[in-house]
Amino acid sequence: MVFFLGSIATAQMKTFAIEDVDSLMLKKEKPILILLSTDWCKYCQMQKNQLEKNKDFLMQSDKFYYVIFNAEGKDDIVFQQKTFQYKPTGLSSGIHELAVALNGSEKVAFPTWVLLDTKYQVLFRYNGVLKPLEIKELLKAIEASR
Repeated sequence: MVFFLGSIATAQMKTFAIEDVDSLMLKKEKPILILLSTDWCKYCQMQKNQLEKNKDFLMQSDKFYYVIFNAEGKDDIVFQQKTFQYKPTGLSSGIHELAVALNGSEKVAFPTWVLLDTKYQVLFRYNGVLKPLEIKELLKAIEASR
């Protein structure tokens, strides 16, 4: 008896490093969807897990650059020809300047979503977990911005 296992085509979620976005945009302009998160944020992890299972998000992920940015990362990052750095706020805490800049406020909550158009203008900013219907609306906004 011979069994043939057909391959199941599934979309893979591709994420990009924030420091690569500028060079990627030179090759192909796309909207940029950024998730500001931290390693300790349970809601951020929950949102990431939801997105990995969201068929609409996976199927449309080639239409934008999806970036998961650790808002507490300590590396200097050049974004739009400006260097952003980690700024300590306490003995073992701090926040990255780029997270503050993208958030638009010193008070950053996690998760925070930021959608930039191809000219790096903020189209959408949201603090919190996106529900499935809100993800659909966000995908429509991405499509409209192309």
